[in-house]
Amino acid sequence: MPDTRLKKRGTKNGRDIWTALIPLPKGADGKRRQHRFTFVGNKTDAQKALFAELAGIENGGFVAPERTALGEYLLDWLAASGTGYSGRTYQRFEGVIRCHPIPALGDVPLQKLTAMHLNKAYGLWRQQGRLCEQSILHNHRLLHRILAQAAREGRVRQNVAANAEKPRPVPLVIRVPTADEIERLMRAVPRTSFDPLVALAIATGARLGELVGLRWSDIDFDRGVLTIRRALEYSKAYGLREKAPKSGKARSVDLPASAVELLRRHREAIGNNGCPYVIRSPRDGGPWNPQRASNAFRKLADREKLPLHFHLLRHYAASQLMALGLSAKVVQERLGHASAGFTLNVYGHLGPSLQAEAACKLESVLGRLIAYSGNGTTRSS
Repeated sequence: MPDTRLKKRGTKNGRDIWTALIPLPKGADGKRRQHRFTFVGNKTDAQKALFAELAGIENGGFVAPERTALGEYLLDWLAASGTGYSGRTYQRFEGVIRCHPIPALGDVPLQKLTAMHLNKAYGLWRQQGRLCEQSILHNHRLLHRILAQAAREGRVRQNVAANAEKPRPVPLVIRVPTADEIERLMRAVPRTSFDPLVALAIATGARLGELVGLRWSDIDFDRGVLTIRRALEYSKAYGLREKAPKSGKARSVDLPASAVELLRRHREAIGNNGCPYVIRSPRDGGPWNPQRASNAFRKLADREKLPLHFHLLRHYAASQLMALGLSAKVVQERLGHASAGFTLNVYGHLGPSLQAEAACKLESVLGRLIAYSGNGTTRSS
């Protein structure tokens, strides 16, 4: 250990103040550093605290004191992570950080932030009624991610968000459009620029960004297979651009024959204007901004007095697949979910109940054994 000596520097409220200069490893710039250790109390306790501090430095557990506020670190994290996320995700993170954690906790020093600070902020957001429990949970998860980065950088000793009271996730309840609503929508679609976008959404369950990102080269008409390789997204930072699908990898979806025929007719109708995208903007015939497409769809639904937004078509497609009794794995692959477990959690209740079938199969195996318990027969021990 470095040779450091305690020195008495005065008193505070009748108690001795002890200090020591502790050499630190050289910084990234190659310059020597040192840390001033301070302790208030008797010399024996000061010596024990000094030894613990020295041991922490040798073991790599020392965190140099700094005065950075949480709000400052949050903004630094945003600036450093801009290229690590998609434009829309970064835009959402920025909005959350500037609207909630910074106003509530921005002035708290990063190294003095505690789980209690976070719990009080969560309680304040609930009391104000501006955030639902699910939104508070999203804020907690983002703070947990950022504070974990601060711990990895050696800026804080621990991620205090891990000790905070985690908001309870709200059970996901989805609304599936009725058959009548879909039928009314399909009657209205041919008069709009949403043909064949809506039909593809129902046939594949793909997300809006994935559908407007489809290119003609992604469709194998002979095999009737559509491959989702990208999605279009719009953000303030980057404008309209392509990105990988949400799962991070391409997936192939077999199309029903009616959808393949619809695509053939669509290709003949629009001709070739040099745009590679299957779905084109009605404004200029180029790629369609998914935000504008979503807004236009909502206007169509309002005009037809239908309580729909575009993502509900994905739910409808999933509900039809589950109702047909397809396995969760097949549905997961078509929808591009991360796991079959997630698919079951969201859509499992929409499939046919297999309880009766399970009871019948159990009867064939266990029925004779269970019958023993009802005929008065007992076994001798």
